[in-house]
Amino acid sequence: MYNTTLVIIGFAMVFGLIAVLLSGKTIPVIGFVLISLAGALIAGLTGNLDLGEKTLLAVLKGYVTTGVGTVVSSVGMAAFGTAFFTIQTSKGTFDPIVNYLSKFTNSVMVVMLITYAVASVGHLDTGTTSTILLTIPMMLPIYRRMHIKVEYMFLCIGSAVAILNMLPMAGGPIGLSVSTGTEVGVIENAVVPAMIIGWIVNAILIIVWHSKVEQARINKMSQAEIDAMDAEYSALLDGGNAKKGQELQNVTLDWKYYVNLITTIVALVVVFMDKLPAYFVFMIAFSIALIVNYPGNKAKQAAIKMCAPNCYPIITVMLCAGVFVGVTRESGMLTDMATFVVTLIPESLHGIYNAVVSLVCVPMSIALGSQAYYYGFSPLLVEVASRIGVPAISTIATLIITQNAFGFITPVSAVNHLACGMLGRDIKDVFKFCFPRLLVFLVIQLAICFVIGLPVIGG
Repeated sequence: MYNTTLVIIGFAMVFGLIAVLLSGKTIPVIGFVLISLAGALIAGLTGNLDLGEKTLLAVLKGYVTTGVGTVVSSVGMAAFGTAFFTIQTSKGTFDPIVNYLSKFTNSVMVVMLITYAVASVGHLDTGTTSTILLTIPMMLPIYRRMHIKVEYMFLCIGSAVAILNMLPMAGGPIGLSVSTGTEVGVIENAVVPAMIIGWIVNAILIIVWHSKVEQARINKMSQAEIDAMDAEYSALLDGGNAKKGQELQNVTLDWKYYVNLITTIVALVVVFMDKLPAYFVFMIAFSIALIVNYPGNKAKQAAIKMCAPNCYPIITVMLCAGVFVGVTRESGMLTDMATFVVTLIPESLHGIYNAVVSLVCVPMSIALGSQAYYYGFSPLLVEVASRIGVPAISTIATLIITQNAFGFITPVSAVNHLACGMLGRDIKDVFKFCFPRLLVFLVIQLAICFVIGLPVIGG
C-alpha cells in the first residue's frame, strides 16, 4: 500500500525540480532547497507526515540533517578530487602525454585514434570545457591538412567523454552517490568493467570503422570539394573561432612531474579498489600535491584559492541536493512513489528491468541536464529496482552508462555549444551525425555488459 497524497506530492517535487533545472530561470541550489521546503510543508500541513510527538519543524530538521549527512562523503570526494585534478592540470601533468600522442598523425585512422586518446587524457579531470579547449585547437590543423570532417572530431571527443565521465570524481558517480546513498567506490566497482569494454568498443567500432569510411570519402574528393573544405577550415582557423584553446605547457620532466603522475595513477587505482573511502584517498593525494608543488604556506593557501572556483559550485549543489534527498526519502515519499510505479510494471518485465531502464533513459538523458537526470529522475528508478529484486547498484551502473553516452551532444548542456562554435557547426547538425553512431556504441556496450552480468539485466 502507499499514501496517494505523498505520491502526488513526491512526483510534483520531482517534476517541479526537473522543470526548474531545465528552465534556466534559477540555479539548482535554489530549486533543491525551496522545492524541498515546499514539499515537506505541504505534506506536513495536510497531515500526511508521521510527526509523532514532534512539531513539523522538528521533523523537517531531522529530514535535512539525515539527508545532508548522507552526502558528506560524496561532498568530500568532489571537493578534494576536483581540487587535486585542478592542481595537476595547472601543473601540466598530462601535457607531455598529449604532446607525445599528437606527433603520430600519418593516416585518418591514426588521427582519429589520437583525437580519442588526447580527449581521454585531457578528460582525466572530468572537465568537459578543458577537454574541448585542449583537443580542438590541437587537432583542428591536422584535420584541415587531411580534409577530415570536423563531425568526426565531435564523435571522437564525445566517445572519450562518455567513458571518462564514469571516473569517481565525475558528475554521474557523484550525483548518484548523493541521490541514492551509495558510496562512490561501490559505484566505481560496478562501472569499471563497462569503462574498459566501452573504451575498447569505441576504439574498434567508432574509430577504426569510421576512419575507413572517412578515408574512402577523402580518396574520392573532387578538387572543388577540397577547395570548399579548405575554405571552411580557413574560416575556422584564421578567423579565430577555434583559437580559444589552452596552450600545452613545456613541462620539465623532473622529480615533481613524476611524483604528480604517480600520485594520480595510485589515487585512481586505490579508489577503484574501494579499500579506503574515496574522499580520504583524494585528501591524501591533494595534500601530497600541495607539498610537492607549492613551497611555503602562502603558496599553498594561494593554490587552495585557485581550486575554489572549480570546487565550491559542486559542493553547494551537492549539499542542497542532500536536503532534497533527505525530504523525499525520510518522509516516505520515495518509497510510496516506487510502490506506485511497481504496480504499473508487468511482472514479465522484472527480468529485463535494466534493459527497459536503458531504453527509457536514452531520450531522458538527452532531454534532461545531468543534474535533473541524476537528482530528480534516477533515484526513483533505483528505488523501483530494489522493490522488484533487481540489485540497486546494477541499475545505478545502467543509468550512468546510458546518460554518459550522449552527454556531449545533448542540447541542454552549454559547454556542448562551445564545441559547436569552435568547429563551426550547429548542435542539431552534430546531434544528427553523432546520435545514431553513439547509439550503436551504447547498444553494443550494454549488450556485452548484460551478457557477462555487469550489470545484470534484471531480477
